[in-house]
Amino acid sequence: MTLESVASAAALLRQHPVLWSVGLVMGALAVLDLIIPVYGGAFYAESLVLLHALVIPFLAGGVYGTIRAETFSAGEFVQSGKTYYFRILLPALVIFFGVVLTVFLLAIPVALLGADAAANMAPLLFGVLISIAFFTFFYDTAAVFEETNVFESIRRSIEFVMNNLGAVLVFYLVNIVVLAVLGFAALFAWSALLVDKLEPVTRMSPTELQTVMPEDILALIGTEGIWITAVVYAVVIVLFSAFLYAYKASFFRNHAGAPQMQQGEYDEKGRWYKY
Repeated sequence: MTLESVASAAALLRQHPVLWSVGLVMGALAVLDLIIPVYGGAFYAESLVLLHALVIPFLAGGVYGTIRAETFSAGEFVQSGKTYYFRILLPALVIFFGVVLTVFLLAIPVALLGADAAANMAPLLFGVLISIAFFTFFYDTAAVFEETNVFESIRRSIEFVMNNLGAVLVFYLVNIVVLAVLGFAALFAWSALLVDKLEPVTRMSPTELQTVMPEDILALIGTEGIWITAVVYAVVIVLFSAFLYAYKASFFRNHAGAPQMQQGEYDEKGRWYKY
């Protein structure tokens, strides 16, 4: 069924161009992320991060809403983006502040134990953050396809992952493979387009290569190379973003099924007891 989700996602992207909107917008934002700091606009970096955070829920709602309604038009995309905007944004904020709180609580004992403990705790902290992302990743699809509220979206994502653990692992693996393939293809294309400008690097010794900084590469490729880099990077983001959202929606629909209702009853005081 996981491979069926990949085929379904590919078919959706092939048949319905409106679903590429998420990739095109993300690609444009990626160009801004790369170009603005290079041209001295580091001051606007935080604003770009905020723009990402505000735009993504709209794009996700638009993609998932059109797929759910099976009405693939620009009007439906915009309407779905507005309808599900806060259903996606609010759980994301809860998850974000949960991550911040987790980091803060873990940082307290680490700070008391000293620098050596901090180095040893870094893998643990990374593992905790990865676990949170792993289990809450499908909160947005639950919010749209099952119209769940803020906390129910997060709970439903965790339940979905636990009930489909093997399939979810394959889902992540497929996305990693797709991103790796796109990355290698982009690196090859970037090297081919800038082969003349990068030629001095091939003459450097291993010791000299270790001292090369990103600023040195930017100076080497020049303005034209920077824009070529931005375009190649944007193409990768466009392709991967469009695939990710379509694949995620297809995967959730194929594996979620109908939410299971807990069996039980209320007592005379309104308290719920499940069987």
